[in-house]
Amino acid sequence: MMIIEIQKQVGQELIDAAEYDTAIRIELEQDGSLFEGYHPKMQEVHERNAVILTKFVTLHGWPIPSKWGQQIHEAAWLIAIHAISKPDILRSALHELQKALSNGEFVAEQYARLFDRIALYEGRQQEYGTQFFPGKHGQWYAHDLDSIENAEKKRSAIGMISFAQNQKEIDEWAATLLTIPAPINEEKFLQFLIEAGWRN
Repeated sequence: MMIIEIQKQVGQELIDAAEYDTAIRIELEQDGSLFEGYHPKMQEVHERNAVILTKFVTLHGWPIPSKWGQQIHEAAWLIAIHAISKPDILRSALHELQKALSNGEFVAEQYARLFDRIALYEGRQQEYGTQFFPGKHGQWYAHDLDSIENAEKKRSAIGMISFAQNQKEIDEWAATLLTIPAPINEEKFLQFLIEAGWRN
């Protein structure tokens, strides 16, 4: 059996886990409950998938695209960035993506999104403007962004789509939601970050 086929079989569990995550997310998006804090069903999926990812990385290392293919890499990234109750998983993944990016791997967008999420959770500003939160009247915005001008420069430097295009895509997605999410509850959000170990 060719090595690529073996890798596909090994990585299929990551793909299946990521696809299940997406399916549950869509289900909760449609009834509006996804946006009412960290949904227990979503958290259960994220934490179960985190165990799968940790096992994979322990045995095989981070699945860089040139070795494992883009699909398996993106599945691992999705699981990592959603494991928000496990800070060490996101930080470890960011470290691996930073190495991969330096080695010429096609991971710029995944790196930027993970970088921004960690920055927000640790109490710093976004630099790429990838993390959008619901605001008033159903408008989504890049929460605690350094500046749009700087975000555009940083995006351009690593070959990402522009912030303006990203905002357009978010607006188009938001228009498909059946309910308008309420603005984020900053107090509850901070409490979660403290309980999860992101902040003291």
